[in-house]
Amino acid sequence: MMSFTVNMKGMKHMKRLMSLLISAAMILSTGASVSAADAEVSSPWKTITISESLAAKKTDASTKEVKVTSVKVSESEITLKKGDTYTIKATISPKDASNKKVTYSSSDKNVAKVSSKGVITAVKNGTATITVKAADGSGKKAVITVTVSSKKASSDKTTDTKTSDKKTNAKATNGFDTKKTSMDIVKDMGAGWILGNSLDALGTGLASETAWGNPKTTKKMIDDICGAGIKTIRIPVSWGKHCDEKGNVDKEWMKRVKEVVDYAYDNGVYVILNSHHDNTYYDIGGCVKSDDTLNNSVKKMNKLWTQIANEFKDYDEHLIFETLNEPRTEGSAKEWSGGTAEEREVVAKLNEEIVKTIRSTGGNNAYRQIMVPAYAATSSVNILKQMKVPDDDNIIVSVHAYSPYFFAMDANGSNKFTDNDKKELDRFFKDLNSIFVSKGTPVVIGEFGATNKKNLDDRVAWAEYYVKGAKQYNIPCVLWDNNSGRKSGGECFGVYSRERQEFTYPEIIEAIVKAAK
Repeated sequence: MMSFTVNMKGMKHMKRLMSLLISAAMILSTGASVSAADAEVSSPWKTITISESLAAKKTDASTKEVKVTSVKVSESEITLKKGDTYTIKATISPKDASNKKVTYSSSDKNVAKVSSKGVITAVKNGTATITVKAADGSGKKAVITVTVSSKKASSDKTTDTKTSDKKTNAKATNGFDTKKTSMDIVKDMGAGWILGNSLDALGTGLASETAWGNPKTTKKMIDDICGAGIKTIRIPVSWGKHCDEKGNVDKEWMKRVKEVVDYAYDNGVYVILNSHHDNTYYDIGGCVKSDDTLNNSVKKMNKLWTQIANEFKDYDEHLIFETLNEPRTEGSAKEWSGGTAEEREVVAKLNEEIVKTIRSTGGNNAYRQIMVPAYAATSSVNILKQMKVPDDDNIIVSVHAYSPYFFAMDANGSNKFTDNDKKELDRFFKDLNSIFVSKGTPVVIGEFGATNKKNLDDRVAWAEYYVKGAKQYNIPCVLWDNNSGRKSGGECFGVYSRERQEFTYPEIIEAIVKAAK
């Protein structure tokens, strides 16, 4: 601040002096600032330094009270299980604040309550916001979003003792980060891409990898995808045709699957490995009609997953298992419309048994994230509301959503991405959050895509809007790619040419990578 002085040479300047003195008095009383243009006027009488007076006034005020300028907490988001507690660590600035006390409050005490000492207690499934507010009236505050997971208290459930013991006593190896929760993992998965119509092709022997006309997967292909910023790669694999009568997986096939998994895993990205196109192997429709068929399907899938889990037991948290892909009764009247209640029960049973089997193999599999789908991996909100999620610490729900259908999937539908399409996506993501995420169960959209209708600009706009919308609820999206990019019409989802080993539509990849950040 500049100094201000007054000069008077005779009575003719009295009017001017009085005006200046009145202004100075007003400034002193109001604390108003003085412009540089009015900084100095010389005086033979006296020098009045307004900057000094204001500074003194300010100093006097600060001596009386130093207000809080910020409240910070060590964690802005935490995930707890029912009955768990967490003590808030709050930092007050400045250090010489007159009153460093804070108050605590919860947006929903039925989900998470907080004591006067900042101890949060998880009460039931859901999400609540804990507010830490300065008590000095400054209005400064910090918030913590608390998500209470779906895990039940031990007294509320019946567990498989053998599986539970295995998990409790297992020791993670090879750098597996056991502190990362399911919510932590999905937040880190970013934009995803799928190696479709390759290892998931039906057939026998190693030659089946190219049965649908796609070339053999190379390390360069996967390196290209990862180099573009993709952080998650889903590798669909068909297993049933590669098992003998006793359910033993062909050793050469397992070796090849591991080789492709390593292409991605060695890039440090997340890898989703599943059982794909194996519907006839476990026969959902037959399971509904016969308990013997159901028991046989459970046995086959448990043996299959025992072998897969043991093969990849030492991989860290970047490897994720997915129990099934779009499990359904093929050819049935309700194949793609949610199935029957009995069929949905069979899917729930298979998910539950496979999860137990994976956990029973111990090692890193005791903590590994496992993705589970509803019937047909449906995106139907009504069916998802009825989904039975396995009672397990590290579970992610898998949903496939080629939405909006008439833009994304229907070859004869609209080729324009409209405002109504945006509204449909907004509702869908909000529903996923309401059904699962807000209650502590994370979701991954394991497949999404928009078929090529010679509408690149609209597909780019759709891809960006889709991924951004899902990201609001920490839902990562994995793009289906079947290498049919240069064609148009139905099922043309390719964005990377495996023959040319270059991106066919780099704009779409760039859009989802950017939107996922």
